[in-house]
Formats: sequence, structure tokens, C-alpha cells
Amino acid sequence: MSNTNGINKANRRESQSRLIERRVAKMPLGGRNPKLASKISQMRLTIAPIVHVETGKAAPDFPYTMLDLFLLTEDQLDAMARFYSQTSPTWRTDQYPQTMAWDLPFLDKDPSLPDACKLSELERLKVKMRMFARFVGMRGADTPHWEYERQVEILSKKIERSVRQEEEESSLPKSYWGPSTRP
Repeated sequence: MSNTNGINKANRRESQSRLIERRVAKMPLGGRNPKLASKISQMRLTIAPIVHVETGKAAPDFPYTMLDLFLLTEDQLDAMARFYSQTSPTWRTDQYPQTMAWDLPFLDKDPSLPDACKLSELERLKVKMRMFARFVGMRGADTPHWEYERQVEILSKKIERSVRQEEEESSLPKSYWGPSTRP
């Protein structure tokens, strides 16, 4: 190692790399990672609240930014659907610009159903989140192709299950006791 003015080459490389790190850290995020900067700005977009038709108040868990929307749980989405009268149709259900249609059969999460006859937890969350986004008027919240395909698949599995159950019931031995005799 050569020593020039008390600085060796290893120290010089370290100080240069620290200088570069400091300069990069001072750069705006858009210069360092434009895609990340774009996504963060999208997540900061605000959502205008939908208010209850009678009280005029927004739901307690209403997401005020896109990030808040993507962080909602299924329980929170269900609570907001109840708040806005979307789970069981009443006269208030159609008082909003859109409906959530929470009562669709493919959203059923009955534990007695086999997995093939219902959406997975993640799929159900995605569908409910999309329905809520459409409810609050977001563009691009149309039903995607995979969701239609999955609905048809679940319906066909339920039909197959029903037919199989009927066949099993009809194949049970039946006994005939003859005509009834009356005294």
C-alpha cells in the first residue's frame, strides 16, 4: 500500500463510495427509482368519502387514500358494506350511485363447502376490494376476466357437487313394503 499525504488507496475508495451514497441519497426519489416514485404518488391519491344516506357521515374505516384502500381487511370491507346497507338489500341499498352486490353466491365462505366450491381468502378479498372501489366511483374497477372465469368455475363445481349428492341419495337402497292393507 502506498501512502500519499496520509491517505491510502483503500480509504480513498471508501470515501468515494460514501460520497456517491450521500449524493444518491440527496437525489429525489424520481431520479433514483422513477417507477417507485410513480407508485408512491398513486398511493397518495385521496379518495372522496361516500356518506351514509341517512346520517351524512362516512364509515369509520373509510379509506381516505389509495394506500388505505389496499390495506383494508375483509372484516373492514364487510363492516363498510353493512354501514352502507349493501349486505342485505333494503330501500337504502339503491340510494347510492353504485351497489356492492355483497350477496353474490360466489362470495359465500361457508366452511361446509369444499375449497373447489368457493373463492380463496385472497381472491375473495380482491373481489370485495374491487367492488368497494367501484362503489366509491374509481375508474378501472371493472370486473376482470379472471373473476368471470372463477365465477363460472365455482358454479360448475357447485353443480357437480349437487348432482353427485343427488346421485348418491338416489342410489340408496329402497324397500317396498307392498300395498297397504286396510281392515
